[in-house]
Amino acid sequence: MKSLTFIEIDIDYCELAYGVGACTAVLGVDSTRKCFNTISTCAKREDLQLGKVTLRFGIPTDYLAESGIDCIPNIEAVSITPAVVSLGKDLGTRASVRVTFSDHRWADTGPGFDKYVSERDYDPFAQGTFWGKFRARQPYLRNRALRVIRGTLGQTLDQMETRHFIIDSFNGPGTDGNYSIEAKDVLKLLDGDRAQAPRVSQGFLTATLAKEATTATLNPAGIGNLEYPSSGFAAIGGKEIVAFTRSGDTLTLTRGQYQTEAAEHAAGDRIQLCLRYTGQDPADIIADLMENYGEVPGSYIPVDDWRDQTSNFLRRQYSALIAEPTSVRKLISELVEQAALSIWWDEVGKRVRLIVLRSIPDTAGRFYDENIIEGSMRIQEQPNSRISQIWTYFAPINPLKKVDDADNYRSIAVTVDAEAESDYGSPAIKKIFSRWIPAGGRQVAMRANDIQLGRFRNAPRRFSFELFRYASDRPLIGSGYQVEAWPLQTATGEPDTIPIQFVKVTPDADFYKVEAEELRFVEFDEGDLDNRVIVFDANVFNVNLRTTHDLLYPAPVSGDEVTCIIETGAIVGSQLEGVPAFVVGSWPSGVTLNLLVRGRIQGMGGAGGRSSSGFAGYAAAKPGGTALYARYPIKITVSNQIWGGGGGGGGSRGGGSIGYASGGGGAGFTGGAVLVEQSSYSGNMTSPQSGSPSAGGEGGLIWGTSNPSYSIRGGNGGGPGLAGGTGTGSNAAHSPGAAAGAAIDGDSFITFTSGVGDIRGPRVN
Repeated sequence: MKSLTFIEIDIDYCELAYGVGACTAVLGVDSTRKCFNTISTCAKREDLQLGKVTLRFGIPTDYLAESGIDCIPNIEAVSITPAVVSLGKDLGTRASVRVTFSDHRWADTGPGFDKYVSERDYDPFAQGTFWGKFRARQPYLRNRALRVIRGTLGQTLDQMETRHFIIDSFNGPGTDGNYSIEAKDVLKLLDGDRAQAPRVSQGFLTATLAKEATTATLNPAGIGNLEYPSSGFAAIGGKEIVAFTRSGDTLTLTRGQYQTEAAEHAAGDRIQLCLRYTGQDPADIIADLMENYGEVPGSYIPVDDWRDQTSNFLRRQYSALIAEPTSVRKLISELVEQAALSIWWDEVGKRVRLIVLRSIPDTAGRFYDENIIEGSMRIQEQPNSRISQIWTYFAPINPLKKVDDADNYRSIAVTVDAEAESDYGSPAIKKIFSRWIPAGGRQVAMRANDIQLGRFRNAPRRFSFELFRYASDRPLIGSGYQVEAWPLQTATGEPDTIPIQFVKVTPDADFYKVEAEELRFVEFDEGDLDNRVIVFDANVFNVNLRTTHDLLYPAPVSGDEVTCIIETGAIVGSQLEGVPAFVVGSWPSGVTLNLLVRGRIQGMGGAGGRSSSGFAGYAAAKPGGTALYARYPIKITVSNQIWGGGGGGGGSRGGGSIGYASGGGGAGFTGGAVLVEQSSYSGNMTSPQSGSPSAGGEGGLIWGTSNPSYSIRGGNGGGPGLAGGTGTGSNAAHSPGAAAGAAIDGDSFITFTSGVGDIRGPRVN
């Protein structure tokens, strides 16, 4: 068999002619000699118009000329190190190729070389060498395309196998007369030294930003239009997340977002643009990270194929706010692990492939003793990959803290295989810190746990063997197969068949060396993929059930069923005046909703009042907030509590100079605030109190020094689901307390399936 090997390199080459047309270079003014139509030799960089020229090199053989394929025959060696695909862990190991070329004299003719060779005052063949001149003219090879083409005599280039890489580095020519190029697969573009998301922002504060300020000015001038969108989220000084809208260099801010606190910032503090993904398919997130931050060409990303995988075998959405520039490789690797994916570069198909890990079917291609090269089978145990416990931390609190800080997560999903620990005699613990799974996503976290535990409860074996290159179809990296071999036996000694997935394929001239990993894991049926469960197991505020659903699952359609569970000990409250704690939201007709309240839904407490009607400084007490708001049918089982917010207590005003006493705040998970304390008074006073989750706050009290029996008190805030009280005291004017918040607004949309539990407050509509 007469094998042929070629290397193709795409180089940048200016399409213009020196001093002609669009090239305005003038010889003797802009340069002492004409350029070589490359970036490094250009005399007028502003006129440069780059195109691509392909250079082809070959391994010299006695029969190379018979192929009729034009090439420069100066390749000494080609060495390929294949990629290693990771199954549900990360992005694996990059494929690489190292090509060594011999140096030689060259007449500088042909496409990609010297357009003006006939005008030179020297003999290019006698002066310098091929690679010496190439290095001087083409120092910017990194990330340019390189192809390895292998075939046999009689094939055309199109019929040969072509593997696609990008150039990573080069060396030479050296004193040994060699020049070498090392290239990697395209996923090398995602490494942290090349790709960060979000990109670093260069804007900073022009002046000190006070804690209460709602506008800021970016510096340097003009940076707003260059780097910042019209709206979004930003991190100031690495300490506070803000939402912003922008006009020119002026930002209008909403302070203290994503559980960060508004704080004073100094002039010069950086303003880093955040990257936000909200309820997106991991296929779309990964495609965006690769193309827009890793600069992987969009033609390499078959996102429609990826969505087929995720819509058929995953059906989960992911969200994150990325507040600081982070390696794109790291971000994608996190999704690979948490969504049970596998991603690799198909160097022959020239595509990035993505699959959702799943069982290998019995009908998959099969390898056995008869089609494996005799004596090549190797089987390796991997005991260190065993897992018996998975701890997935999710629902991150502050995106400015480290991802692996356990204290920065509201929730944890723990899966333990006690039987495996007993069988093996010890636990094997794996921790996952998920920035991508938001509050309510316990079902998503548990599914990821189950896949990891199902894959690694028993450490998967590693298989390696060899196949004749032309005896069968090309083995595809990332593909699933079944393997049989005499060492693989059941407990009775019968032959066993093992599902495997190829993680490494090394092409040699006459055969393939392959490595595969045993692929057994928990198989999820169609019902699990359609199982849409939302679990709140830690305290949260202002939940919209539809919004939360869309952060975790694809858009609902008629026939879907969604179950929300508020676990024991968890409270869904409100931090926003006038906004219910739990909103059912809008849903397509035919979607079934279930709500299990094992914890509590509680409206916000109303603020206490001040003074009394008709007097200066008067402010009415505020009503309590609604707990649950529904305008779509929902089935509810309440084993614990739905409490409306307590109304704020009314204010009181004494006669003469006695002043006024403010009302207490109503009960709420966010208790009602105190509007103001009592007015200045020379007598004795106690301050009004804010509400607590279980009780309204006491109203303020004032009593005279000379006549302690003369006193006024603001009304107490209402308890859960109760109105606020009216103030007391003689010779005083009092304002009424405010109404209680509704426990349920939308009672006609509610069907109680098993008891109503402890409901406090009105049920309306």
